[in-house]
Amino acid sequence: MNSSIVPQLVRKDFQIMSRTIFVFALVSLAAIGILPLLHGRIPNWVLVNIGFMMLLGPAATCGIVLIMKTNVFEKEKSTQPFIMSLPVSVKEFTLAKLLINLPVFGIFWLVVSAVAFYFAFGLKLFPPGAVPFVTMVFLGVFVAYTCILSVSLLFQSLAITVLSIMTFELGTSAYLWTIAFLDPIGPYVYGSAMVWNSTAIAIVVTQVIIAISVILATLHIQSTKRDFL
Repeated sequence: MNSSIVPQLVRKDFQIMSRTIFVFALVSLAAIGILPLLHGRIPNWVLVNIGFMMLLGPAATCGIVLIMKTNVFEKEKSTQPFIMSLPVSVKEFTLAKLLINLPVFGIFWLVVSAVAFYFAFGLKLFPPGAVPFVTMVFLGVFVAYTCILSVSLLFQSLAITVLSIMTFELGTSAYLWTIAFLDPIGPYVYGSAMVWNSTAIAIVVTQVIIAISVILATLHIQSTKRDFL
C-alpha cells in the first residue's frame, strides 16, 4: 500500500468539501441555538419532533452530500480516470474515502447525539427509562449511514446509492419501531429508571458490531478488486 497517496486523496476531498462542511456546521449550530429558545414556548411533544428534525437533518444531509460528491459523482462525472492514473489501488481509494466521510459524519453525529441527550434528559423531555431506546435510535442512524457509505463505495452508482438511502432509511425506521414494541424494551421506555436488560444490551452491541463489520467488509471486498471497473 502506498501510504503517502491516501493522505493526499483525503486532503484533496477535504479541500473541495470544506465550504460545504462549514455551511452544514453553521446550520447545525443555528439549530442548536434555536432549540433552547423554543423550550417552554411550545408543547414538549412538538419540541421533540422539531428538535429531532433540526438536529439530524443537517448532519444526515451533510453525510449524504459528502458521499455523493466525494465518491459517486467522481464516477458519474468521469473525473475518476484522473485518480486511476495515479499510483493508487482500489483499497487505498476506498480507505481515503472512508477517512474523509466517516470522521466528518462521525463528528456531526457525536455532537448531535450529545445535544439530543441533553435536551431529552437534561431538560426532562423524556423519562430516564427512554435512555436505552434513544441510544438505539442514534446508533441506528449511524449504522444506516455506514451501510449507505459502503454501498456507494462498492457500486459507485447514483441509482443504487439513492436506492440504498431509501432502503436503509425505511428499514431503520421499521426495525426501531419493532424494537420499541418488544416486551423487554417497550414497557420500560416511559419508566423512571434506566433498564439495561440483556435484550437492550444485545441490541446496542449488535448495532456497534454491524457498523464495524460493514466498514471492514467494505475494505476487504475493495482490496480484492484490481481496478475501479
